[in-house]
Amino acid sequence: MSDLERVNEWFDSGVLVRPSAQMTNFVDLTRALVRLAGATDVPTGPGEADLVDKIGPVDHLIFLLIDGLGAELVRMLPEDSFMPQHIAGELQSVFLSTTACALTTLATADWPAVHGVPGWWTYIDNRNISVTTLPFEERTTRQPLSELGVSPDELFPVPSVWSQMTHEVLTLLPAHISNSVYSGYTSGGTLRTGYRDFRQALTLVCKRVETARAPTFTYLYLPELDELTHRRGARSPDVGQLLLQIDWQISSFVRVIAGRARIVISSDHGAADVTDERRFILDEDDPLAQHLLCQPTAEASVPVFHVKDGREEAFRAGFTERFGQHCALLTPDEAQALKLLGPGPLGDVMRSRLGTFIGIAPQPIIFAVQPVSGSAKHIGVHGGLTPQQMNVPLILM
Repeated sequence: MSDLERVNEWFDSGVLVRPSAQMTNFVDLTRALVRLAGATDVPTGPGEADLVDKIGPVDHLIFLLIDGLGAELVRMLPEDSFMPQHIAGELQSVFLSTTACALTTLATADWPAVHGVPGWWTYIDNRNISVTTLPFEERTTRQPLSELGVSPDELFPVPSVWSQMTHEVLTLLPAHISNSVYSGYTSGGTLRTGYRDFRQALTLVCKRVETARAPTFTYLYLPELDELTHRRGARSPDVGQLLLQIDWQISSFVRVIAGRARIVISSDHGAADVTDERRFILDEDDPLAQHLLCQPTAEASVPVFHVKDGREEAFRAGFTERFGQHCALLTPDEAQALKLLGPGPLGDVMRSRLGTFIGIAPQPIIFAVQPVSGSAKHIGVHGGLTPQQMNVPLILM
């Protein structure tokens, strides 16, 4: 059985979620939000109109994105908790189900196949450099990409649509990332500010709605759940406790806002735990690593392999012999045929950034080549196609 047949079998059995533009998804949500906030020049999709109707036109629209809040986590909350009582449905995340990919979709209102950002790491082939995408730095030395002559437009080729919104836009981010290159790109030049903690962020949102003299769109990004899930695992009691705290704070916030705004809550992805036997870290001098132009990119859970010319079959054979029971290898053409990154063809940028092979695993994995970063030690991972990673909630208040 070929790797393509294996992946299709995983889809058919329900082990993995098959991405589909026919299912209501995170792309539909981003398009509905920006359209309700006044943007008109955005692509349309089958699920967008339904979400526009569900959310409804409103003067003050608030979008809370809780990083890492998979639908499974919400189902783990007590039934009488606030968020489970306001579930309006579930959405498919984008693939790769990871922050860099999904938040670029939020900025562009388009599929990853179009916007070209595959994940936490990106290989720029014409410069022969591997970069850490969101910090906008060279991967190994952490040198700012601006010092290497790389512009934001080169790494993020599709512009943000946020400047098209006629509502007054405010992005609220943790203070340490509020002035980053990526934050500037995604906000499209609209107003953004940093916050110290969740309590302060909610206070800022309340004040904004109370004092507004024109329609507003407020985007609040909350990363704490994702960060804790990485360290402790999605089923950790600590994650459950944090989720209860977030739920209580949102409940209190909604009581204060008292119907003066429509609140939409969702997530970029969920998470699933990886076990030690599915954690593969190769030495730099490993025979497989010698076939590669750079360390695997995209995500450690969905490694993209950039293989040197002429070594493709040798790499595939070696990888399959050692890791084939845990991971299939797809080419970019096969990923396009399966419409994994969107219903249309892969754009030239995304095609180049998907390298030679994409690793698709039926169970969560970590695959990396030394030297590795802290992500190789993560317990809770995202990026993949498991239901825990791909299904996210839609919560309306």
